[in-house]
Amino acid sequence: MPTHVPYGYQSVSPEEKRRRVLGHFETIAQRYDLADLLLSGGLHFWWRRKAMRLLQLQPGESVLDLCGGTADFAVLAARDVGPSGTVVVCDISPAMMIAGRSKARRAGVLERIQWVQGDAERMGLADQCLDAVIVGYGLRNLVSLENGLEEILRVLKPGGQFMAMEFSIPQAAWLRFLYHQYSFRVMPWAGRMITGSAAPFHYLAESIRVFPPPEKIRTLLINLGLERAAIHPLSNGLAVLFSAVKPPVHSL
Repeated sequence: MPTHVPYGYQSVSPEEKRRRVLGHFETIAQRYDLADLLLSGGLHFWWRRKAMRLLQLQPGESVLDLCGGTADFAVLAARDVGPSGTVVVCDISPAMMIAGRSKARRAGVLERIQWVQGDAERMGLADQCLDAVIVGYGLRNLVSLENGLEEILRVLKPGGQFMAMEFSIPQAAWLRFLYHQYSFRVMPWAGRMITGSAAPFHYLAESIRVFPPPEKIRTLLINLGLERAAIHPLSNGLAVLFSAVKPPVHSL
């Protein structure tokens, strides 16, 4: 583990990044969903549904919503895998999961979801126990991306699916210019009005820009041994989906 890691544009110790990220989510948890809705213009609903269509989860499967927070993916997964399936939310923030439990209750799927407070890089889950792992906006917040992906590989069954959704930099030059203005001027101000704190949104804007570009993430997935690694841009690159499959065990 390196002695310093990126935290937005700053360089901090691994424990300091973990502490700050947790603090941000504990602070904004009760207003997180409203901020997500308003600041994405509702696009995040379409992005999540696109991810679920790509996954094509089947009844009875076991799914992890990692960095699951307020359980958006978990609620969708619980509907897809049905009563015979298993859905687990793992998140470092208790406050985010409390908000997620309320959402799952309103959706009528609370009893189908298990809740685990834990670090994505050190999950307390058994080896090869999951058919799919979904990560929504969580890869940027990992202290070590490689450690987190290796941990995901550990808990996936052979043939299991990996899906991650992350913010990205728009592809079109005109949209990229507007996005930069929005990210650094509008978003922190609006975030403070909605949640009471601008700091998480300053970090969000910076973390998007220091995160490796999509093709580097795809290369990392391939180098870790995942198969069918693919990039799926969303809304002209405002966000991106990464998908891959853990290699199956081939019979001799």
